[in-house]
Amino acid sequence: MKIKYLVALACSAIAIQAHATSIDFRGGYKTGSEKYESRFLLSHEMANGFGGGVEYTMSNTSLPGEGIDQMNWTDTEFEVYYKHKLNAAVTLQPGFLVQTVKNKGEAYKAYVRANWEFAPTWRFDSRLRYDFKGWSEKDLNGKFEHDEVIRADFWLHKTLNEKTSGYYNFRMDHKLNDFEYVNNSSNYYEHNIGLGYKLTPSVRVYTEVGYLGETANKQQDAEWRVRFGSTYSF
Repeated sequence: MKIKYLVALACSAIAIQAHATSIDFRGGYKTGSEKYESRFLLSHEMANGFGGGVEYTMSNTSLPGEGIDQMNWTDTEFEVYYKHKLNAAVTLQPGFLVQTVKNKGEAYKAYVRANWEFAPTWRFDSRLRYDFKGWSEKDLNGKFEHDEVIRADFWLHKTLNEKTSGYYNFRMDHKLNDFEYVNNSSNYYEHNIGLGYKLTPSVRVYTEVGYLGETANKQQDAEWRVRFGSTYSF
């Protein structure tokens, strides 16, 4: 049995005993590549700290001949994790993801995340993740290799009031072998700023603006991304 089915089975087991469940929809647009992306996420977490989710992503571009009606499935990702509170302020979360990518195959991602509530309205999060693409591609030397990436994320969260919160996120990726990003480098960086607002105790809406750096479109100075989403928790 493939790993993704084992992860899916684990997610199903979590759903049966779910302590907290949420449904998240998010839409986004990238300015340089003129690309739209939509994401559906169903996630569950039990009182004992075990959790998981299933994420479904679709995308299309705004280039000539394409419209919103031509949006296609891009990938599906399954996740399982465990949250462990080290103390009242620090939570440690190891996790594992299996991603099925259209016309490619499966990618595997293992991570560890730490959340630190260092002040009454402030929280600092960090995550270190290893990504492995299960399919082979030609590298810079023309050899078929598996693309491997180390990704680091850092978040600074601020609760503004009972309904409003914001955050800053810095992401850094580094390719471990002879592959590169569109900026002709083995490194990739993102800067994101987000803001969320609770409409009700169960419904939250949010937006995010991100600077993604250079793009494959040389006519654009840089790639920016705008996201809007909503989450329903029950």
